[in-house]
Amino acid sequence: MIVRVEAGPTWESGPVDEQPGWDEHADFIDGYVERGLMVMGGPFADSSGSVSIWEGRPADEIRAIQEQDPFVANGVFRIVDVRDWIVFVDELTPNAAD
Repeated sequence: MIVRVEAGPTWESGPVDEQPGWDEHADFIDGYVERGLMVMGGPFADSSGSVSIWEGRPADEIRAIQEQDPFVANGVFRIVDVRDWIVFVDELTPNAAD
Protein backbone atom coordinates (compact mmCIF):
# COMPACT_ATOMS: atom_id res chain seq x y z
CA MET A 1 0.00 0.00 0.00
CA ILE A 2 1.35 3.42 -0.96
CA VAL A 3 0.29 6.57 0.87
CA ARG A 4 1.17 9.95 -0.59
CA VAL A 5 0.64 13.17 1.33
CA GLU A 6 1.40 16.78 0.48
CA ALA A 7 1.97 19.91 2.49
CA GLY A 8 -1.28 21.01 4.09
CA PRO A 9 -2.58 24.42 5.10
CA THR A 10 -0.59 24.63 8.35
CA TRP A 11 2.74 23.58 6.81
CA GLU A 12 5.40 26.12 7.76
CA SER A 13 8.49 26.71 5.66
CA GLY A 14 11.34 24.41 6.53
CA PRO A 15 11.88 20.68 6.81
CA VAL A 16 9.32 18.17 8.03
CA ASP A 17 10.95 17.73 11.44
CA GLU A 18 10.46 21.45 12.15
CA GLN A 19 6.69 21.38 11.58
CA PRO A 20 4.20 21.90 14.43
CA GLY A 21 3.40 18.59 16.11
CA TRP A 22 6.52 16.79 14.86
CA ASP A 23 7.07 14.82 18.10
CA GLU A 24 3.46 13.60 18.17
CA HIS A 25 3.64 12.64 14.48
CA ALA A 26 6.94 10.77 15.00
CA ASP A 27 5.51 8.85 17.98
CA PHE A 28 2.39 7.97 15.97
CA ILE A 29 4.43 6.66 13.04
CA ASP A 30 6.88 4.79 15.29
CA GLY A 31 3.95 2.83 16.74
CA TYR A 32 2.92 1.57 13.31
CA VAL A 33 6.52 0.78 12.37
CA GLU A 34 6.88 -1.28 15.56
CA ARG A 35 3.71 -3.22 14.63
CA GLY A 36 5.13 -3.95 11.18
CA LEU A 37 2.37 -2.10 9.31
CA MET A 38 4.41 0.85 8.04
CA VAL A 39 7.59 -0.47 6.48
CA MET A 40 9.12 2.59 4.83
CA GLY A 41 8.48 6.30 4.52
CA GLY A 42 9.91 9.75 4.34
CA PRO A 43 9.58 13.24 2.94
CA PHE A 44 10.37 14.40 -0.57
CA ALA A 45 13.67 16.28 -0.78
CA ASP A 46 11.84 19.49 -1.70
CA SER A 47 9.62 19.28 1.43
CA SER A 48 6.47 19.18 -0.71
CA GLY A 49 5.11 16.04 0.91
CA SER A 50 5.89 12.45 1.76
CA VAL A 51 5.41 8.84 0.67
CA SER A 52 5.01 5.82 2.92
CA ILE A 53 4.67 2.10 2.30
CA TRP A 54 2.33 0.01 4.42
CA GLU A 55 1.69 -3.74 4.57
CA GLY A 56 -1.04 -6.06 5.74
CA ARG A 57 -4.15 -3.87 5.68
CA PRO A 58 -6.65 -2.74 3.03
CA ALA A 59 -6.63 0.80 1.63
CA ASP A 60 -9.67 1.97 3.60
CA GLU A 61 -8.08 0.90 6.88
CA ILE A 62 -4.75 2.55 6.05
CA ARG A 63 -6.58 5.76 5.10
CA ALA A 64 -8.41 5.68 8.46
CA ILE A 65 -5.08 5.21 10.26
CA GLN A 66 -3.49 8.07 8.30
CA GLU A 67 -6.41 10.36 9.14
CA GLN A 68 -5.51 9.88 12.83
CA ASP A 69 -1.90 10.97 12.25
CA PRO A 70 -1.37 14.21 14.20
CA PHE A 71 0.17 15.81 11.08
CA VAL A 72 -3.00 15.11 9.10
CA ALA A 73 -5.27 16.10 12.00
CA ASN A 74 -3.48 19.44 12.49
CA GLY A 75 -3.23 20.21 8.76
CA VAL A 76 0.53 19.83 8.26
CA PHE A 77 -0.19 17.01 5.79
CA ARG A 78 -3.10 16.46 3.42
CA ILE A 79 -3.71 12.93 2.16
CA VAL A 80 -3.42 12.87 -1.63
CA ASP A 81 -3.57 9.17 -2.39
CA VAL A 82 -3.88 5.78 -0.72
CA ARG A 83 -3.58 2.94 -3.20
CA ASP A 84 -2.71 -0.70 -3.55
CA TRP A 85 0.71 -1.42 -4.99
CA ILE A 86 1.85 -4.63 -6.59
CA VAL A 87 5.53 -5.20 -5.89
CA PHE A 88 7.40 -7.02 -8.66
CA VAL A 89 10.92 -6.25 -7.44
CA ASP A 90 11.94 -6.44 -3.79
CA GLU A 91 15.64 -6.59 -3.01
CA LEU A 92 15.09 -5.63 0.65
CA THR A 93 13.18 -8.71 1.77
CA PRO A 94 15.14 -11.99 1.91
CA ASN A 95 13.57 -14.66 -0.30
CA ALA A 96 10.85 -12.28 -1.54
CA ALA A 97 10.64 -14.18 -4.82
CA ASP A 98 10.10 -17.57 -3.08
